[in-house]
Amino acid sequence: MGGITKELKSLLNAHFITNVVLSLVFFILKTSKPLCDYLFEDCSLEVKEWEYVTFLGCIIVMKNRKQTAYVEYVGIVCMFAKVLNLILFYKQNPVYAIVYAVLCLLQIVFVPAPMYTGPEDIIYFRDSHFEEELERDKRVTWVVTFFAAWSPACVNFAGPFANISSKYALENLKFGKIDVTRYPKIANKYDVNASAWSKELPTVILFRDGQEWMRYPLKDSKGRVVRYIFNEDNVIRDLALNEIYNQCKAHLSKRKKRNKEELTENTDDKKEK
Repeated sequence: MGGITKELKSLLNAHFITNVVLSLVFFILKTSKPLCDYLFEDCSLEVKEWEYVTFLGCIIVMKNRKQTAYVEYVGIVCMFAKVLNLILFYKQNPVYAIVYAVLCLLQIVFVPAPMYTGPEDIIYFRDSHFEEELERDKRVTWVVTFFAAWSPACVNFAGPFANISSKYALENLKFGKIDVTRYPKIANKYDVNASAWSKELPTVILFRDGQEWMRYPLKDSKGRVVRYIFNEDNVIRDLALNEIYNQCKAHLSKRKKRNKEELTENTDDKKEK
């Protein structure tokens, strides 16, 4: 119950409020006097417009039938609703559609979705930097998120991934992120679809010994993406992070102990000389 309350509270910000307003603006203007008298020929929704609304509802139900995150659900609903608003405004007057499109762009620029600002232990990779780090020390286990800033799912996963990194990061267990929009070659190399219609964002890949060990989301035998809910509990469980953390911590302790013994031996040798 606490998680649901926290998610609902996260909707109470300028970005989501303006998103909802922009999603409803056509219907508000079309049914509110005296604005509708000035902007439109009549003040009621036409049969065709109701058909569009019904069609939108069907798309939203199909798109979100397995959705569990309220923030992502609202984001997807608003995205489709704004597309419908744009179509409806265009059918009334192309100038209205242009004005509406400008308002949507201004909202994206000046009222962006709130970003996670809490603690994190994440390295943000550049193109060549990514593979250099994988090869530099193969004793390091990497958990890397391939993301796009425009993807609502990636934005929503930023907080959980940051929390995971702050809890589990070690000298030999590190967390990274790479923006597939800026570095599409890396996305292609690791078979991550970075297109606007991709169902693979975010993709989380676990690297051990410099090689891919596992990833989510998975693909079925026909190459279709298997739907995956990216939250903190799922990622910790499915990547076996508790087990990996304990293994890395044990290896790190052994390495430090061995280094300490070697240092002691070297010091004793110097004293004897």
